[in-house]
Amino acid sequence: MTEVQQPTITCLPPGAGETLWVLGDQVTFKADGERDGLTLFVSTIPPGGGPPPHVHYQQEEAHFVLEGTFSFLNGETWIEAEAGSFIFIPRGVVHTFRNTGSEPGRLVSTNNLPGAHERWFRHVGVPITDSATFRPPTEAPDMADVLASAAQADIHFIPPNASGAGSAGQ
Repeated sequence: MTEVQQPTITCLPPGAGETLWVLGDQVTFKADGERDGLTLFVSTIPPGGGPPPHVHYQQEEAHFVLEGTFSFLNGETWIEAEAGSFIFIPRGVVHTFRNTGSEPGRLVSTNNLPGAHERWFRHVGVPITDSATFRPPTEAPDMADVLASAAQADIHFIPPNASGAGSAGQ
C-alpha cells in the first residue's frame, strides 16, 4: 500500500528566502512558482531604482508597497503609490516603477505565470548569501543576453521613446 504525502504549511521567518541581486535591486523569493505553483517575492529598490519599461503578454502582475514611495507607469501616465498601496497590472500594459523616495523602498510582488520571473532573476542575478559582505558586480551585464532571456520569461522591454515611456519626470 502506498502512503499519500499530506501537504504541509511553509513558514519563512523574517529575512528568509533565496535572495538575489538583480540588476541593481535585491529580490527575495518567498514562494517559488516552479516549486510552489505561486510566485511571490519581496524587492528592495534603491532610490531612483526600478526596471526599464516593459510589458507582459501572458501574465498579470501585482505589487503591494511595503515601504517607501513609488511611481508606477501605466501606459503613458504615472500613478503615485505610497506604503499600503496595491497595484494590479493587466497583461498587455506597458509599465514600470521607480522608487521616488530618498530611502530604499520595498515591494511585495506576484504574477500568474509561476516560475517565469524566478528563472529570469536566477539567470541574470547574483546570489546574496551574506548581505553584510555582499558587493554588487562592477562589470556591465551582457545586455543581449539580458533582453533575450527576459523575453523567454514574458518580460519584453520597451526601447526608450518607443511608447512615450521615458523617465518618471520626478
